[in-house]
Amino acid sequence: MTTDVGPTLRIIVAFPQGLYSGAELGRAEELPSPARVHEAFTAAAAGGPTATVKGRVLVARDDHRLAIEWLEDNEPVAIIPPRVKMARRHARRFRWRASPVSLADTDFEPKCAVDGPIVFLWPEAPEEIVRALAEIAPEVTHLGRADSVVIARVDAVPGEPDRPETLRVAPGRGPGSVMRVAARGRLEELERAHGQASKAGSHGTGPLGKQAPDQHVTGGNQSEVVLRRFAPSIAPLGWPFAEVWELSVDARASDAAVLAERGNRVAAAVGIHRALIAAIGSDVPSFVTGRGTSGEPLRDGGHLAVHVTEVEEGDGLVALLGLPTEIGAAERERLAGAVARPLRARCRVPRGRDHWFSLGPATQRAAMPFWRAPSPILRTDVPLVLEATGGPRRGRWTLEDAVTCSVGYAMRAILEQAGFEWGAGWAFRRRMVESLREDRNVVVRVQRVRGAASQFVHRVCAGDLVVAVDADVELGNLAHAGSGFLALGRARHLGGGLLRPLPPTSR
Repeated sequence: MTTDVGPTLRIIVAFPQGLYSGAELGRAEELPSPARVHEAFTAAAAGGPTATVKGRVLVARDDHRLAIEWLEDNEPVAIIPPRVKMARRHARRFRWRASPVSLADTDFEPKCAVDGPIVFLWPEAPEEIVRALAEIAPEVTHLGRADSVVIARVDAVPGEPDRPETLRVAPGRGPGSVMRVAARGRLEELERAHGQASKAGSHGTGPLGKQAPDQHVTGGNQSEVVLRRFAPSIAPLGWPFAEVWELSVDARASDAAVLAERGNRVAAAVGIHRALIAAIGSDVPSFVTGRGTSGEPLRDGGHLAVHVTEVEEGDGLVALLGLPTEIGAAERERLAGAVARPLRARCRVPRGRDHWFSLGPATQRAAMPFWRAPSPILRTDVPLVLEATGGPRRGRWTLEDAVTCSVGYAMRAILEQAGFEWGAGWAFRRRMVESLREDRNVVVRVQRVRGAASQFVHRVCAGDLVVAVDADVELGNLAHAGSGFLALGRARHLGGGLLRPLPPTSR
């Protein structure tokens, strides 16, 4: 669904170094929140050449105060982010502080690479508000940490349609990013904290002990802010997944090499799935177990998807948990509690030793869009498995037909909402494949994988015949080009058939 944006106040923040550095409540941020923008403009107005004196401190002049308070009274409506990549550092840093003998170890500052500016959109503002904020913008020097240098610009723009990457304020729980937004009184709270920190202190002795601890002047000031969820505004209704939780994979080099092999990805996903069930304990949600209240397997989606794949544009592996669209808040919280602490999982390899690995904290991302480098062509990261059940009595049934049919089953909700009548049997499958190709412009190219297909699927019943294939898939008008989290085939919920955008060099 495309949303038409009316006249807006636009604040553009560019990063000359291509890096953003910030952390919220001890957790690294990929994007600065609108509250950070408000704080940066407050600091620029109260610390720049136009500031005025109030007691022992500088404060913003009256017209600049009115402009900043306008940002509090009118919440932002959208954010247009660039592509980002968070640097994951596992090393520790040791520094001499007060003692040349005992070293203190600390984390490295978080760094996130950004490939362009971040655009924040507020509702239409009066001309004098735009003018005042435009005067403050050149004095904004950084966002987040002091080494996160920025160049800010403010203007008013007419309405235009949302882009695929646009994030809009959304009610309730769900995919997207939860960010802080300044509320009424935030400016006064920041001034109060600054005045308190600027008071003259006593000249006492320093802290005793081997090391001098870090001193935070004002601490994490969370007063007069509210939380808002920003979610993608353009996404096809009925997409099988609402959000994806990304967890880092930490393993010894020998174990990581085993996990990286395509033939072991399903086994790794099964190990993660079992670790999640063990961490949840009793009353495991049905979308996690994959079975209904009576023990019958869930059909037509609704499953948690677990995949292990390579980090985008980097080295290492990550675990991806795809959450289906329709799950309750209580069920989601039970899963969140299971991944709130590090998970230990085991990958069982046939005729080999068990390989153990750990999962880091989860980063919640939207399932549409998901991939940071989209492409119109998607390729299976791990082969997808199809049931070799023969074909119709009349006519041919190729592997391309079977994979196209798998696309249809994965996109059932989208097809039904568009009026496609669901059914069963070979006549229905042929009709669906024909509709996907002619009406949806779905294109599939398939290559059969030589070797045992059993390594790419968790469980095969006695007498079942399966085949593994690699596939290139173009979803046509089912979705934006290569931007959504999706997997196909029989093992699509446990490690198999994950589709990733094809890099430009491989096309």
